[in-house]
Amino acid sequence: MKKLALKTQFRLGTGLILLVVCIGTSLVVYSVGKQQVEADIYKETEIYIAAVEATRTYVKDVLRPQMYALVPGDHFIPEAMSTSFVGREIMGRVHDRFKNFRYKRAALNPINPINKADTIETTLIARLNDERGMREWSGLIERDGRSFYARFRAIYAEPECLRCHSEPAAAPPAILARYPDMDSDYSDRMGQAIAADVVYIPVDIAFTKIKRQAWMTFVLGGGLLFSLIVLFYALFNYTVVTELKGLLNNFKKLVGRPSEHSAPADIEASGGTDEIDQLKDAFSNVAAELQQTHEELKASESKYRRLFESSRDPNFIWDMGKRLIDINEAGIQMFGFEDKAEALAIETGHQLFWDWHAAAILFDTIKDQGFVKEYEISLVNRWGSRLDALVTANLKTDENGTPVGFEGIIRDVTDRRKLEKHLAQTEKLAAIGQLAAGVAHEINNPLGVIKCYANLIYKNTADIDQVKEDAGVIKKHTQACSQIVEGLLNFARVQDTHKALADIHAGIEAVVAILEPQFRKRDIAIVRRFAADLPRVLVDEEKMKQVYMNILLNASQAMDQSGEIRISTSVDKADNMLVVAITDTGAGIPPDKREQIFDPFFTTKKTEQGTGLGLSISYGIVKEHGGDIRVDSTPGKGSCFQLMLPLERGGMH
Repeated sequence: MKKLALKTQFRLGTGLILLVVCIGTSLVVYSVGKQQVEADIYKETEIYIAAVEATRTYVKDVLRPQMYALVPGDHFIPEAMSTSFVGREIMGRVHDRFKNFRYKRAALNPINPINKADTIETTLIARLNDERGMREWSGLIERDGRSFYARFRAIYAEPECLRCHSEPAAAPPAILARYPDMDSDYSDRMGQAIAADVVYIPVDIAFTKIKRQAWMTFVLGGGLLFSLIVLFYALFNYTVVTELKGLLNNFKKLVGRPSEHSAPADIEASGGTDEIDQLKDAFSNVAAELQQTHEELKASESKYRRLFESSRDPNFIWDMGKRLIDINEAGIQMFGFEDKAEALAIETGHQLFWDWHAAAILFDTIKDQGFVKEYEISLVNRWGSRLDALVTANLKTDENGTPVGFEGIIRDVTDRRKLEKHLAQTEKLAAIGQLAAGVAHEINNPLGVIKCYANLIYKNTADIDQVKEDAGVIKKHTQACSQIVEGLLNFARVQDTHKALADIHAGIEAVVAILEPQFRKRDIAIVRRFAADLPRVLVDEEKMKQVYMNILLNASQAMDQSGEIRISTSVDKADNMLVVAITDTGAGIPPDKREQIFDPFFTTKKTEQGTGLGLSISYGIVKEHGGDIRVDSTPGKGSCFQLMLPLERGGMH
């Protein structure tokens, strides 16, 4: 079977939708109208039922008792005492005025045959008896070839009712005389529904009007919608189809151009019978090309993403506003971010640089030159630590050559720079050591001669005060020179190291026991904050005592008057190091001097307080143990020297 053209499908579909909408609207109009008619009729029947109910209760509660008071007990006047008779007569007069309803007191076993219930009424009264909670019923019924809305309200047997509706022999003589053919088979019981007040209102005329309205809605609505669709279709052909033809021609040119993976496609030969069919085929062909291109781009993007994410060096992409828009896992780890979301949340890329001014120069250089290669700059991680890095980056542009951002690689060279600095320091110390050894040996002999002759002069001129005083000055300064020479020899001498597992606290306490009495005289307190269960560490205990001694003396000399020296110990589990921190409340070290404190002969003390070799020797000893000395100092507040000593594997607990 030949497939219908899209235009034909559109027309058929539009016609079907129009038909469904018209039918649905007509059914809604009919249903709503019918419900409204039933609601109005229900209210109308309520008026008639209420009138009948009021008449019945008035006769029962007022007229009948009054009549019993006026006539003998065995007398009964139906015109004034029978609720059914009076109600029927009154409703008959109402019917004379309002013809559009019927009233009947329908009874299962009436005294007056006119009230005899028909089949429908008998069925509904029986239903009212069966369903005790159901006092009335209303709904549509068919009778006499017409449709009626009927409302039944049950009448239940009461003691007054049973006077006439029980045994005929017990009925009042007036009733027997009026209705001689009374049925002798009465079985009415108290509380039984023996009859019902029924109101009938014809609804066939009203329903016919509603059906006519529904048909009018169908015809008029359908005609209006059909006119609108015709106008819309004409407007669509006039405004859209022309454009579609031009678009189709463009697609023919596009699809007819051979690609790397497919041959040209003939749209007109693909079965299309109109512009929409041909355009659909063109879209299908272009979509296939786009899908293939998308898969190739996706594969290329996946390859690029794998290279980007798996690189061991941090990779980054910034936009022109210096905002970070992508970074790989290596970059997240280097800067200490918890995840990529936190990294991308920073306000500007300048926050990753130690110096914002230097960062601005870097970005300007990339803009001007288009790239930088191994540009050395300092970065800062999340914890504020300085990182030395080499940045290789280029300016990222779009297809029009407009700059859109920066992309590149960061190589962390912090450890390399530290190693280079350490090697330079080691070479410098070695050179100075060789020089110091030569100088010390050359100076040591003349100093011995000077010291000897100074002692002779001091002894042989005991009675000449001036000569004795001058000899004492010579001896004093000779002794100072000897101490310097001794320091030089100690610095240059390669001593044997004897390492053994030792208790760091015991070594510290041995040094503190010597120095603490002197410190007390200067009102300097030593506070110990030792960690409990500190593991033993493999060290040369005597050399480490020399380190403690040098740093504690430096700390005391940094305080002109009273102060406090805190000695604390701890374990750095991350680096597997034992840490001895010695903190003072002295003057601190100026930032510009901090890099020089481990250089031989560098000192900020007075001439008579030191030679500048103590920290150099201490640094060499700690490095010999595979450790490090870290310094943190705030001018005016004090300094903290951290001795980092490696622990044996399994030494932490």
